[in-house]
Amino acid sequence: MIRYYTDKGTIDPELVDGQALKVARQLVVRYNDRIDQRNSIKSSQLRKFYGDVKSLELTWSNQQKSDAAFLGILPQIKMLKAKVAYAKGRGVVTHYFAQWIGDNVDQISKPDDFKAFLLHFEAVVGFCYGEGLKD
Repeated sequence: MIRYYTDKGTIDPELVDGQALKVARQLVVRYNDRIDQRNSIKSSQLRKFYGDVKSLELTWSNQQKSDAAFLGILPQIKMLKAKVAYAKGRGVVTHYFAQWIGDNVDQISKPDDFKAFLLHFEAVVGFCYGEGLKD
């Protein structure tokens, strides 16, 4: 289970540091000091899903990030699980990525959860490119 918050209720700094790096290393698999293209996420798919999430954030932001606006995008957030399942079925994303998206989407039930996920996803993307993922 993904932990977004500390015991004090603040976003856990590990979410954008150690946890994000761990996820990135599962998404960008190395073999003999090279990226294993077959078992790593494709940059286009990472960008696609990150773009989908950022688009939802923009929709929410355009409505002053209100609770009502969040409830309006929540079904679309939950729809990410179906989208990633479809991509997995087509063989364009890894099992790990599909599981990771699903686990995170399951955790999102309120605006602060979505904010935490946005930060986590942004950090994962950064670490993926830091691990050598190329466009």
